[in-house]
Amino acid sequence: MSSNLLNELVLYLRLAQAFEKQLQMPDRDRALVLAGSAAGLLKLRPIAGFCRELILRNNQGHMVRRWPDFETALKEDDFHVFLKQIARRLSVERAEAALREMRYECDVKQTDYPTDLEYVSAVMGVDPNWLEKNFN
Repeated sequence: MSSNLLNELVLYLRLAQAFEKQLQMPDRDRALVLAGSAAGLLKLRPIAGFCRELILRNNQGHMVRRWPDFETALKEDDFHVFLKQIARRLSVERAEAALREMRYECDVKQTDYPTDLEYVSAVMGVDPNWLEKNFN
């Protein structure tokens, strides 16, 4: 599994949490689109599904509604155009800077978890078994 992509996934999940704390929901949803896409590429289907669910709970008309999941969306040119727009706006460097600026902290460490799913679930504060049951 690509550790860079996993790092991006975690970065964008943390950014989504930071935006949510500040009630910046459109920005939170953008971060979740990037996180869900990374999760889809990593075949972490429960994480990708939960990201999509969180986006649609906040905005039922969001573009991700057009596809049943991120894996399907990632095969579509329309989605890639949308994804590139968001990625330009929220590059890894900008995401890292935003987290520093918001003084976001998360003490979850990858080495404390046996699987990527358990690690990412811990970052999200969600039980991995619940995610697998509901989004697999």
